[in-house]
Amino acid sequence: MRIGEIIRDYRKKENLTQEQVANYLNISTPAVNKWENGISYPDITLLSPLARILKVDVNTLLAFNEELTEAEVNKFGRDVSEMVSKEGYEKAFEMGSELIKQYSNCDELILRVASMLRLFLVPQQIDNKDKYEEKIIAWIELVASNSNEKTATMAKISLVAIYRERKEYEKAEEILRKLPDLEMDYGKKLQQILLLESMDKLDEAYDACEQMLFKTAHEAVGILFLMAEMALKENETSDAEDYIERAKKLVEVFELGAYHKYTLDLYLAKEKQDKEKAIELVINMVKEAETMDSMDSKLYKHRKWKVTKRWSKDRYERLVKKLIKNDKTLDFVKDDPRIKFLLE
Repeated sequence: MRIGEIIRDYRKKENLTQEQVANYLNISTPAVNKWENGISYPDITLLSPLARILKVDVNTLLAFNEELTEAEVNKFGRDVSEMVSKEGYEKAFEMGSELIKQYSNCDELILRVASMLRLFLVPQQIDNKDKYEEKIIAWIELVASNSNEKTATMAKISLVAIYRERKEYEKAEEILRKLPDLEMDYGKKLQQILLLESMDKLDEAYDACEQMLFKTAHEAVGILFLMAEMALKENETSDAEDYIERAKKLVEVFELGAYHKYTLDLYLAKEKQDKEKAIELVINMVKEAETMDSMDSKLYKHRKWKVTKRWSKDRYERLVKKLIKNDKTLDFVKDDPRIKFLLE
């Protein structure tokens, strides 16, 4: 909320006219009118007496303690964007600067406005482009140095992208090293990959991409499996089957191995107590045991695996057989001669 709106709201709350406020402060009534309409601002020497008249503190008067909602931040971002198309970049920059000055305590707004202004700056043909970019970087650096970890991390990721594009690789690497080492931090990992690619370290970039792809694919399969479990709890069998089919397609597309497709089908077979289907799947799982690690896939040919040497086929089979023996939910098939022979 602008200071003019605050003055108007609290003046009306105290049942004061503009003329009364002016008389208290020994100024003209049009001056108060201009404040409330955003045409001008109160002199700094008038802030304390004005706050006393309106029965608020100066921080409230200046909206220093006011926190913007996410909707308000989004609206201001759209306003800046629209200003670029309506009146040009310079006017939009002036608007953004004014917003940041007015809401200097709102990191989310500063980051949103700065990012928006840089987005439009890159393709624009304007004078003093470097001057604008340096100011934008200063704003983002301000957010990056603040205590709000989530917003600060987003600001740091933005800085990495900016420095990478400016070919200031050392600065980009320094910020990346300081970022929280979170496995789920997609933004950080993506910036690492883009930086490696920009520096022509292609083998390292491929390795990072493939590790990210492998991990994300397994997570997606796991989420679909969880959704299938929940669907069965609600007796939505057809939904569960659909989720499992989708998970199997992911296994196939991301070359996670035939073994994992059989484990997904086996889950449904166990739920239905389908003995013949479960036996067929268990046998296939043992046959395809060595496909459980995806090390032969072309999708992951650059990945540096933690192991330097693959297990033998027999070792994979022994592992799967052990898992089957220990799986209590498969007790309903373990008396079958085919399974007994397989496990022996």
